[in-house]
Amino acid sequence: MAPQPPRLARRLLDAALPAGVRGDTVRGDLLEEFRARAQASPRAAGAWYWRQALGVSLRSLAGRRPDPLRPSKAGLMDALLIDARSSIRSLAKARGFTAASVVTLALGIGAATAVFSVVEAVLVRPLAFTDPARVMWLTEVGEKDQRPMSIAWPDYLDWRTRLTSFESMAAVQPTTFNLTGGESPERLTGRYVTWTFLHTLGVEPAMGRDLVPQDDVLGAAPVALISDGFWRAHFGADPGVIGRVVDLNGVPTTVVGVMPHGYRYNPLSNDAVYLPLGASATEDSGLPDRGNHNNVSAVARLRPGVTVESARAEVTAVETALEHEHPNTNTDVASQMMPVTERLANGIGPVIETLFAAVGVLLLLAAVNVTSLAVARSLSRRQELAMRAALGCSRRRLVRFLLAESLMLALAGAAAGIVVAEGLIRALVAAAPPGVPRLDEVRIDGCVAVFAVSVAVVIAVIVALFPGLQASRASDQQTLVRSSRGDVGSASGQRVRRGLMVVEVALAVLLLTGAGLMARTLHALIAVDPGFDPTHLLTLRFSIDGDTSTQAARDRFEARLVTFYDRLMTELRAVPGVVNAAAAPSLPIDGANWNSVFTVVGQPVPPRANLPGSAFVPSTPDLFATLRIPLVAGRYLTAGDTAASAKVIVVNQEFVRRYLKGLSPIGQRIKQGWPETPNDPLEIVGVVNDVKLNGLDSDTPCEVYLPMAQLAASSSAVVLRVAGDAPAILPAVRSVFRHLDPNLPLYNINTMDDLVDQNLSRQRLTMMILVGFAGLALVLACVGLFGVVAHGVSARTREIGVRIALGATGRQVVGLFVGQGLLTTIAGLAIGAGGGIALARLVEAQGLLFHVSARDPATFAAAIATLLVVSLAACYLPARRASRVDPTVTLRGE
Repeated sequence: MAPQPPRLARRLLDAALPAGVRGDTVRGDLLEEFRARAQASPRAAGAWYWRQALGVSLRSLAGRRPDPLRPSKAGLMDALLIDARSSIRSLAKARGFTAASVVTLALGIGAATAVFSVVEAVLVRPLAFTDPARVMWLTEVGEKDQRPMSIAWPDYLDWRTRLTSFESMAAVQPTTFNLTGGESPERLTGRYVTWTFLHTLGVEPAMGRDLVPQDDVLGAAPVALISDGFWRAHFGADPGVIGRVVDLNGVPTTVVGVMPHGYRYNPLSNDAVYLPLGASATEDSGLPDRGNHNNVSAVARLRPGVTVESARAEVTAVETALEHEHPNTNTDVASQMMPVTERLANGIGPVIETLFAAVGVLLLLAAVNVTSLAVARSLSRRQELAMRAALGCSRRRLVRFLLAESLMLALAGAAAGIVVAEGLIRALVAAAPPGVPRLDEVRIDGCVAVFAVSVAVVIAVIVALFPGLQASRASDQQTLVRSSRGDVGSASGQRVRRGLMVVEVALAVLLLTGAGLMARTLHALIAVDPGFDPTHLLTLRFSIDGDTSTQAARDRFEARLVTFYDRLMTELRAVPGVVNAAAAPSLPIDGANWNSVFTVVGQPVPPRANLPGSAFVPSTPDLFATLRIPLVAGRYLTAGDTAASAKVIVVNQEFVRRYLKGLSPIGQRIKQGWPETPNDPLEIVGVVNDVKLNGLDSDTPCEVYLPMAQLAASSSAVVLRVAGDAPAILPAVRSVFRHLDPNLPLYNINTMDDLVDQNLSRQRLTMMILVGFAGLALVLACVGLFGVVAHGVSARTREIGVRIALGATGRQVVGLFVGQGLLTTIAGLAIGAGGGIALARLVEAQGLLFHVSARDPATFAAAIATLLVVSLAACYLPARRASRVDPTVTLRGE
């Protein structure tokens, strides 16, 4: 069978070519050439045929004339086609104006499209749930300071039985699992959930069954739901996976269901497995203790007709009742409820909203700049427009022509902007801070394309508005007479352009102040003393499984942990290139893993709501030497602090300032836990420097360091100080872990410098984008101001010649035009300064500023000074040209 051209290209040709012999001849010639080329390369032949089809179609569109024999209803379409062709020819003649406008619009629309694609994917696109707007996320928080606490498991059980606003409720506990039994151990992300989880979300397994109540009780056989990705990666998409067994945390677990393709609850990463939460609520898990908050949250679906406000009021009432019923554990505990879509945005919404506001300013700036160019062009086209009117073109027809021209311009800018947006999206995704949900879903889809085209249409109307109004007010005879005398200036046109320049300068001030505030914030964050030396540090995490079902089993497991840490530290320090090694569940910058209340022995016990709290960090003795945390008083933890020795701790300076003010800290004792908890007192033997535990932009918390030998952690981080390149020693470190435990996977492997950079990534990304926008705004404002002054010089050439002939000096002429330009700039600066304060308050309210006031005088002064200098340069160049006008030539022309 002979090769055939692409079907869509053939249809395009059929629509473009005329009927009859002429059209058939062209089709036949193209088909013959296509088949000849296809013998060498079918793909190249197809591409060649597409080029011919597109070329013929464009020529047909440009050359088509209205048919007088057509019915009258086709007249509007013919008129629009005529306007489109005329616009394309007109723009093709004005190459400089067209190129400048398309580039400006491409940058503005491209930036807006890129940021909107992130907004659409992260904040707008619906989750893969049934009616996600009615699914709420609930947790418990501190009543006074709203600090996150998660839900105590007994409180959740009470919520489930007492709340009537929800038709279904489920508890969720994120965790990780060690997957063993394969070629190499692997760390999986997953969740413990109650059996109602999928029912609450409105999701059904794609294969197998959902969890049932019998799975979700103590003593039930271990079962799991697995994700579609896990099924494909580990089981090769085997349809017989139901009933297979996987080894999770050392426990054989039966697969009972596979989640649908594309489903994800956690938008940051795909959870691999879901296990019943109720089956894990053993005594040693800590879940049955109402005083423990074990990272459990809840999702609940509102009943039909129930509002969010009424449901929130009922949750608050139940929480108040629990506080009265259980004052020892529920005092100072409140509830928090929000739509699950807002929660799963992971707090990145403020950053994206701020960037979208900034890109909106940039887009408006681009539109104003192109409008200013269009107004300048319309002044030089007054004779052409007047001639059209004199030949019978109505005002409505003239405005429609200008609108069609600006629409062609805007659509070309949108097409180029989509190309720009593709590159910007890749840059945004690469520079995005960790924790941005659904980042892998950011793309240019139909919704984003509609946004770009809609923006282009709005800009087309704005760009055509001012030239259209001017053209519609033109007096045909007067314009033709004045044009014949070479008078192409217009006082009204100059006023419009100066007004637009005021807007441009004001918008530039907005972006410059925003960029300045973020730059000062980033500088302040970088200047923060973290309290330790983050260079040449490699960090990684692991988690050891063990039997803790009985007290005897727990004792054996803890003894095993202590031995493991001793051997691990010894072997890691022996690795070539390792200077020192330590382990602790919580590392600086990375955040606290364990926070607890405590009491100071010998001091009055405060009311339960006012009990002090601190981060507690079990650690091996060399943590302080590895991180280079300075000692302030007393001593560090040592290898002599064993399970058999006295219970000791080291605290940070913030702990002493807050709870031991005026006392000598060494020798003071505290008791971790509730006042009635029978824990042994812990003696303070040292005070160390404050360390930024929860990020550089967070206040330093109180910290208590405990010997790992006295309270060993099953999940921990290892930190290694190395002599050279930190990642280079990773293979040797993996070898040490394989030697000690072949089934122990490592995860979250980073250098400490990477952790610091990740902590700064939100502010750095915001600053980078705002600085880029501000630079573009500065260029646009400079070009616009240059154009206004230059056009004023051209329009007033005769006036300048007369002034010089009457004795005006070149300096006076330069001062005249520079002064007028600076007056425009100052007006824009005054308006922009007020808007800059409003934008700065928005950035501050979103929590993006650090040690910088929203009204920082230095930032505003720098932005204003920069714009003044740039404006002065933009005005001086055309003004200097005006001072060199030869009055003899000018007056001879008169």
